[in-house]
Amino acid sequence: MNCNICHSTSELLTRALVLGRHESAYYRCTGCGFIQTEEPYWLSEAYSAAITASDVGLVRRNFELSAVAKVLITLFFNPRGHFVDYAGGYGLFVRLMRDCGYDFSWNDKYSENIFAQGFEASPPGGKTVELVTAFEVLEHLVDPTAEVERIFAYSRNILFTTLLLPDPPPQPGEWWYYGLEHGQHIAFYTRCSLALLAERAGLNFYTNGSSMHLFTEKRLSQPLFSVFARYKAARFLAPLAGRTSLVPADYTHASGSSLDRRI
Repeated sequence: MNCNICHSTSELLTRALVLGRHESAYYRCTGCGFIQTEEPYWLSEAYSAAITASDVGLVRRNFELSAVAKVLITLFFNPRGHFVDYAGGYGLFVRLMRDCGYDFSWNDKYSENIFAQGFEASPPGGKTVELVTAFEVLEHLVDPTAEVERIFAYSRNILFTTLLLPDPPPQPGEWWYYGLEHGQHIAFYTRCSLALLAERAGLNFYTNGSSMHLFTEKRLSQPLFSVFARYKAARFLAPLAGRTSLVPADYTHASGSSLDRRI
């Protein structure tokens, strides 16, 4: 196979059972180190539910991501801008950010919008978007380059998470992020492969060296990003970064009446 990132030759790394019954080959790029599965013929089965049963950390993760996003937006972007959460699942992150005063909209073509109804993102090219968030998205992509280009249609600034591959790369049974039990993770990135995606788009790339990353037109401090792109540091600044909550305005948007009348 050829690498879906840099198009170098990818060599067979290993094989593993996905969903307990589908054997898949895993290929590692000889250039950038990116790992991809063979053509993932099992995806229709893997996405019988948009959110996997094993994602028991979903709620906690969204609370932690909202704290980090508040701090990074305050430090590096315009907090008064408009934001889109790409592939936003049930909309919990969007609701949390709107609760904190950030004008976020929801986008996801596969999942039901439960928590952010009425705040769906407009198609790209309309309202100016300061920043797109794309949390736990890239590891799901069959064609990362094409999908990232679709995200760029919203904004050239993308804050995203995906867990970087350890070095040397582990075997599937040695690393939980392969997600063999649910079959939705099919692409695994090195720092080099993400840097190539940014370079190809003419953007700067910043990372905390683990799971939080940023593609942006801006020139930032890598050490500062690395520190505050982690929940352990961001949680202390997050309470200071909040804005006036959008809950009252959102209630009026949803109901047509003022929240004050119900107090």
